[in-house]
Amino acid sequence: MNRHIFQKLLFLLLTIGCTNEFVSTRYNTLIVQGGEVSNFGSPSRNEFIETLPAGSQLTFYSQGGIYADELLLSYNGNTWEGESSLKWEDTQQAADGMSFCPPLYRNHSSFYQDGILCDQLYARTTTLYGENIHLSFQHLFARVVFDVSSKLNRQISQIEFTPSLSVVSVIPESGEVICQETANSLLLERNDLGKYAFLVPPVNLSIDIRIHTTTGEYYDNRLETYSFSSGHEYTCPIKLADEEIGISTVEDFIAFTHLINGEAYGERSLEEFGEKTGENMTYYLLNDLTFTEEESAQVQMIGKYGTTTSSVKRLFDDVFDGKGHSLNNLHFEQTVDGNYYAGLFSGISPTGVVKDLGLEQAVYNKESDTKNTTFLAGLNRGEINNCILRNCVINAIRDDCEFGCLTNRNEGIIINCHIDKVSLKNEIFRGSAITQSNSNGKIINCAITYCNFNKIQYPGGFICNTISNGEIQNCYLKGNEGDKNHAICLKATDAKIRCCYYEKSSRTPIGNISESNPSDSIIYYGHTAEEKGILPTILNQWILDSGKRLFPHLTFLSWEKGETLPAILVSP
Repeated sequence: MNRHIFQKLLFLLLTIGCTNEFVSTRYNTLIVQGGEVSNFGSPSRNEFIETLPAGSQLTFYSQGGIYADELLLSYNGNTWEGESSLKWEDTQQAADGMSFCPPLYRNHSSFYQDGILCDQLYARTTTLYGENIHLSFQHLFARVVFDVSSKLNRQISQIEFTPSLSVVSVIPESGEVICQETANSLLLERNDLGKYAFLVPPVNLSIDIRIHTTTGEYYDNRLETYSFSSGHEYTCPIKLADEEIGISTVEDFIAFTHLINGEAYGERSLEEFGEKTGENMTYYLLNDLTFTEEESAQVQMIGKYGTTTSSVKRLFDDVFDGKGHSLNNLHFEQTVDGNYYAGLFSGISPTGVVKDLGLEQAVYNKESDTKNTTFLAGLNRGEINNCILRNCVINAIRDDCEFGCLTNRNEGIIINCHIDKVSLKNEIFRGSAITQSNSNGKIINCAITYCNFNKIQYPGGFICNTISNGEIQNCYLKGNEGDKNHAICLKATDAKIRCCYYEKSSRTPIGNISESNPSDSIIYYGHTAEEKGILPTILNQWILDSGKRLFPHLTFLSWEKGETLPAILVSP
């Protein structure tokens, strides 16, 4: 059995919340105040500040202007008091103090209880004459969280951790932790969350792990020597050797849509489906998934972003990496409040990314729902990259809906996407293959092929209905039907439309023909050019020249001639 079960160790820094206050004093007497405690946590999340309860005790040590050794003080909720008052002995020197809560003495005999390293708070202070002492506590030790995958956790009966070093003493004046090489094992019973946390000294150490299974087997492994720091939290995922983090099944995807919205789903956790990458999580789709109508009904819309001030404003701000896989036969039939954008994702934030994902044979069927509808993302402010819609059907939507197939409103970046064989089954108000509105957004290096929009009631555009202060560059269209749609858009205002190619159109490419665009910006190509196979060359040349120059931070997929299409995107 392969026992290499570790992934990378994720390092979460603790932000320390401290305050300094000036309180006037009378000559040489002073007051000790403050009971705030900085919790273990990450700076990218909320920092929770706790306050010590009244009745807490500490030992105070000080050198310099104030001398104290093992002075016991008690907290009344505002100040710390002892049997004798602290006084300045040398007003010319600063007082360097260390406080420990619970009390820590020089002859401290044990820092462990039942094999568990007990939490120890400390507060370091430097106080000048005329000031009071204000304490703000931090955790002296480091916290390690072993996050066991759901699959492995279901097999566990107990899990045993043995750090290579144990704490034997702490130097009060400096807070330095002294360790020795002894084996203090910590045996924990299985818990449903799969999270096993404990404290370790802030030094370089390794941790041996033994996982006891319900079948009597065990797995042994080791977290190799790592440098732990005081007050920091470290997360280490553990999984089986053949277990890849991500969404593998339809049930996984249903669970993911509930969990990402903050709802519990059995014993499942989001950590099963992704990993921390920088400030965001990245979630992975590991297989093509095909849904029944009953399973589709259990899929929740990811996020909830509304158009009114009273509605929820929750966008997807992580990364969803489809890894080239597709979600097949999704039926969009669940009711969504009329104030919200609706799609697989309600909306994508400026930091959010949905990439390398396909939606195939999806059916949209909501005739009395919100009018801000789409298949993929209702509102895009982030990046949609290398996403494909293929053989999808718009069955029924609200009478006044303007449907955008990839996104209803684009304020971000859409790049390397292909909309193929999307059709309308019933009449709708307006419909576009990519987006209804491209407002300050960019649509780059995309294709629309063999879409049927014959049943739209009012003129629109295949790429978008309207574009305002946005860009459309290096896109092409082929074989699309719908005499009321313009090849590019119905209306363009302050737009940059360049190097777009259309095969045929009964209407002008842009509805408001007074819009000024360079002569080379929108180009008709005929069968001769298609037969010669020059379209991929032209599209690739733009990528090499204008694309890399204008958008050096973006990654472009290149084009090649397809069997039935003049140009297809090359998978990464």
